[in-house]
Amino acid sequence: MLNEVKSRNAGRNGRIEENRLSVDMLNLAAQAFGKAILNSEAYNNFIKARDQFRIDESAKEAARDYNSVLGDYRMLAQWGGITPEDEIKIEEARKKAMENCVLNDYYTTQENLIGFYQELNNYLSEKLKFNFAELASPAGGCCG
Repeated sequence: MLNEVKSRNAGRNGRIEENRLSVDMLNLAAQAFGKAILNSEAYNNFIKARDQFRIDESAKEAARDYNSVLGDYRMLAQWGGITPEDEIKIEEARKKAMENCVLNDYYTTQENLIGFYQELNNYLSEKLKFNFAELASPAGGCCG
């Protein structure tokens, strides 16, 4: 009986050690993954463009102007009142905003970073056999 109890505990301890090892390996892999993202070209380009946007008043003004027109457009869309003239107005506002090189770079690098994240999600999801982004996103988050 005593040998049977020792045998059961040894089995449990072995599984506990195996689980600890798995958790440690997962933590190391997650840290390496995070560092790889932080060192990626897409992320670093975005950070540079974001920092430049934050200090450029003309870029911020161009973004405010565009977002104002965009907000009006979205409100009209909710109420079903978009005309061809409204479509032209939003396109003209977008073109004008994108004439600002700093704002254009900010939006472009943001889109590139999103694309990079989507590629990472596709790769991870394929390897893990489940949608990584769906399970990794916080419950009740903005984007899920």
